[in-house]
Amino acid sequence: MYKKKWQNLKKLDNNSYELEPEAIKRIQCPLKVNFSHIAFDWTEEHFIASDTAGYLYYIDLMNNCPSYQKLGNVGRATFVAFNPINKLEILVGLATADIKILRINADVSQFRLLIAHKVPPVYVSFYKNYCLTSSHKEVIIWCLNSCNKAQQLRACPKNFIIKKTSFSNLGHIVVLYYNDTFQIWNFNQLENNVKIDAKIFGIRNIKDFVFTQNGRAMIIVSTQNKIIILNTCNWNLMKTLNLPDNFIGVKYLSLVPSLDSGTISIMACILSSSNLYFFDLNQSCVIDILQVTKPIKKIAVSSTGRYIAYIEKEGHLKLIISEKLFSKKCESLQKLIEPCRPLAHGIYDHLQCVRQSIKHELRLERLILILKEYGEYPGKYRVLIWSTILNLPANKCSYNALANKAASINFTSDILKNYPLASRSKHILLMTTVHCLIQWCPLLVQCSFLPNLVFPFLIIFQKDLLLGFELILTILLNYCQKWFEYHPLPPLNVLGIIENILLQADPSLLNVFCERGITSSEYAWPLLKTGMSEVLSGPEWLILWDNLISCKKPSLLLMSIVAYSICSREIIISSLQAQESIKRYFTKQGHIGAHELLKVAQQLDNNLPLRIHPSHYLRDEVITLPSKGPYPPFMLHDFPKFLTDEISVLELEKLKEKQRIMRQCNQKIIEIAEINRLEHEAKAFMDQINQTRLKEAHKSFKQQLFDANWEIRTEQRPTETYKASCECICDQFHGTLHLNLDTTSDKDIVCSKNGKTKRYFQLQEDVNKLEYEVQSFLSSLRSQKSRVVNS
Repeated sequence: MYKKKWQNLKKLDNNSYELEPEAIKRIQCPLKVNFSHIAFDWTEEHFIASDTAGYLYYIDLMNNCPSYQKLGNVGRATFVAFNPINKLEILVGLATADIKILRINADVSQFRLLIAHKVPPVYVSFYKNYCLTSSHKEVIIWCLNSCNKAQQLRACPKNFIIKKTSFSNLGHIVVLYYNDTFQIWNFNQLENNVKIDAKIFGIRNIKDFVFTQNGRAMIIVSTQNKIIILNTCNWNLMKTLNLPDNFIGVKYLSLVPSLDSGTISIMACILSSSNLYFFDLNQSCVIDILQVTKPIKKIAVSSTGRYIAYIEKEGHLKLIISEKLFSKKCESLQKLIEPCRPLAHGIYDHLQCVRQSIKHELRLERLILILKEYGEYPGKYRVLIWSTILNLPANKCSYNALANKAASINFTSDILKNYPLASRSKHILLMTTVHCLIQWCPLLVQCSFLPNLVFPFLIIFQKDLLLGFELILTILLNYCQKWFEYHPLPPLNVLGIIENILLQADPSLLNVFCERGITSSEYAWPLLKTGMSEVLSGPEWLILWDNLISCKKPSLLLMSIVAYSICSREIIISSLQAQESIKRYFTKQGHIGAHELLKVAQQLDNNLPLRIHPSHYLRDEVITLPSKGPYPPFMLHDFPKFLTDEISVLELEKLKEKQRIMRQCNQKIIEIAEINRLEHEAKAFMDQINQTRLKEAHKSFKQQLFDANWEIRTEQRPTETYKASCECICDQFHGTLHLNLDTTSDKDIVCSKNGKTKRYFQLQEDVNKLEYEVQSFLSSLRSQKSRVVNS
């Protein structure tokens, strides 16, 4: 669900907007698509809508003009709702009877399922960390922390059908059946329940019911143009109201909280004629504040009543800012009833007051005292504290512009290949942020250390990607000064500053590094390019950056780099003798505490002379991001001049592509050389075997000659005959294939000679067969070589 472009809603007037669902394109004719379900989140910053084609629309309400983002297809929805314990998660009931839990910043294919319903659920409500879903046959309570079924209520007696269920903010569970009977549980006592027949209150054919915001009352509406209000403490009747005569057949109602106090005084009603009306419960009259000309089928009101959204019967979605509507009504009532009473503040005034109060409570002087007392900030409020200290503006327009550009460009950067993540959602989070950073500064596409630096900060701000992105921009602009003057090499200028600090603070340790061939690129750069996240544990790293951000001194990061080497002095000198061991030490997690590290860093900061202090070379004040307009450009003058003037990013990509092609050619050359080597070795090996077998054959013939000589001697043949036979045998060995000794006729000797001749022929056949096998093997190698060259 990422990399989708943001688009503005169509503005109708000063306080209303419209959104039309996108039709599905078909070959013959487009398929008409309507909106089906809507829901606001608990902070009134976003709301979600689903259409009949199964697509989700994520609407952002924080900008001056609301914008939307079309998410993926999740299937035909029966309800949609935001998770109250995680605003980045939404619950979608499906027609398959399952419930999907999706993350806004993840792919739609990544989800969790709540499986227990046999019939598609149609209602959902929440209480603390629990969720109540119901179909027409079953009611189930889920635990949102574990995503497991907590309880299935024994509802729906035989022959009864559930009409609606709901949780109250006090933990009441109410089930309405089609026979106008209520079944009520208390969340803390699910073993007991109460049944109430609504006919005792003089109403029948109940259409809908809702709880007030405090959960102390339940409002019920029926077809008799009558409203009854029950007390949820004892379920007694509190009040009965009669609707006007034109309110015929109310089928749906929703309460609109007052913007100044949060109390319920206005009720929105949809009649059976699909007309929308607003009814004032205090004045018992209809409020003519919104002229809805088209019939509607569903309405949703935000938690404080600031926004009202409704779906028209023709399928369009309308969003109304109700603050201006009801403020006019409130002004008129106050003039008539209490002319001297001052007007209530608007919601923007309240928000501004809250922001000013937060800044006052979280002023830096007070936070420094908390940091000195407890050593760190509470994890629950770390995002808020860091954002307040660095004055992150939440510039949504600028971020959306970068995100939309990044989504439309396919990067060929390989910087994420060396930083694999097991979690797909975290990988998408990192990829989205890195692509936005590259869109902000294209030269960062060659920055291989960027994921290592970015990812730890993203984990802290993973629930608010916008603030996380702005935090990383602030880190790059302030704590990464002069890092890119020798890009893509390490920042030799910054490393030189670190080396000068170490020379002043601990010259003997620097001498140890020099003797063992360790440079600042090996003991300082690995710490610097990861923000020390690899050498410190998670809690210790958070403590370090709590102090670095609170001090607002970028030079303190360099002091901390030097302090880590000084704190590791004894380990380096006594235990790490080999060069590789020292290099490995500065890339793996150690046992140095953040408080010890910061203590040494503060001493260095206070005692260093100005001529070698980092503040003499670097800017020590923190640049803040603007709240309006684009983000400031990265310091391109810090990059080498040939990168910014002569070679564009596109040319760098072309050079990189050429380098990739050259690597492939070199790989083929290496493979061909390896085949040639194997062929040569195989040929030499077979030649050696051939020579060995020929020597064995020669030796065998010599043995035959010796045996013949021995036989002639034992038979005392004449010397002349012996010599002639020897010459004959030698001639036949060198020039003929037959061994024929010309001796006196003796049957035994002839048989012996014939047997030896047969052995000679057999040996000659073995040699020929071996030579044939060698030639076949060499031919196969040549054919394989030709195939590789052709490919």
